[in-house]
Amino acid sequence: MPEPTALPLQRLYGQTLHHMWAPKLGRTVVLNSIQQLRLWSMLEANPGVLRYCERPSWPDDPAPQLPPDFWALRDGEPVWLIVVDEAPKTASDVPTPAQCLDLRFVTSGELDRHRVWIQNWLSLLPYLSMTASLDMASLRETVTGFFEQEASFDDAERHFSNLDPVLVRTAVIAGLHGGLLVSADLLVRPWDRQTRVARCPWRTAHAPQ
Repeated sequence: MPEPTALPLQRLYGQTLHHMWAPKLGRTVVLNSIQQLRLWSMLEANPGVLRYCERPSWPDDPAPQLPPDFWALRDGEPVWLIVVDEAPKTASDVPTPAQCLDLRFVTSGELDRHRVWIQNWLSLLPYLSMTASLDMASLRETVTGFFEQEASFDDAERHFSNLDPVLVRTAVIAGLHGGLLVSADLLVRPWDRQTRVARCPWRTAHAPQ
């Protein structure tokens, strides 16, 4: 199945748009609400999501009455996501495109339950944006190997003291972003240099970290 394309977005009077660099897509996404921004961070940070598209559309089809906020390829299966205050009782209550075979509603309450993780990744993703033009693969592999035993960001920066600490920090973030590393701390406490990180066990399903 071909990937959708993003519908154009026109700024309404007084509306704040959020322009974010998306590492997985290699381009800027434009979002029109805080809730979309929060859901975007979850899609970008979840290693199980390989691809996604904001305001998904197919060129040959008319725009739906209520378009999904995102299409995502999650664990190899396409899903369509709509941010709502409260989920409707049945999916049939919401007119959607014919392609939306697996439509999911993401409520504000669900986003609130992940607020620590979301805020952490909104702080971490800019590191990947700043180094988008660099080849970080070799450094990421080297730094990832350091975390055979759980350690903190600060431990890694001190261990690789001959390297730029920002690049070391970014390599750790890239490992988390790619599902090579995991951090339970990111789910429950604000990120800092004492945040603990460990190597993701081989063949373990990559949960959001």
